[in-house]
Amino acid sequence: MNMENLPALFENGAYTLVVQKDGVTVHKDFGRGVGPALRVFDAQPELLKGALVCDTIVGKAAAAIYLLGGASGVYAETMSAAAADFLIANGVDCACETKTEKLLNRQGTGLCPFEQAVLELERPEDCLPVVRATLARLMAGKNNK
Repeated sequence: MNMENLPALFENGAYTLVVQKDGVTVHKDFGRGVGPALRVFDAQPELLKGALVCDTIVGKAAAAIYLLGGASGVYAETMSAAAADFLIANGVDCACETKTEKLLNRQGTGLCPFEQAVLELERPEDCLPVVRATLARLMAGKNNK
């Protein structure tokens, strides 16, 4: 996987997710958490097949989505060790600027809820329903405040 110039794809914060095929950008998105990964997977999964995915933060949950989409490589500014191990174990090249043992939640008080939810799962297809359920639970809690 050619990692040259990948950080420039984020264009100074304009995007948090960039998908490339054969060196051509085919998708860009901006958002927090697994939202951008789920949006492309749900709306245009064919864009992930054989693609190089560049994401600002990749935990195991996002890694599972990219694996299910058929990405051939994943680059992240920050990647959890669990995500890197998961990608490599499933035959997908990955690289990052910073690898972290623990991907923390937004408050910095514990593990990211998505990382926590899928941490013990071994198959990407087992992760997706758990990711969706976690997202629904978090959104329900946010809407009840």
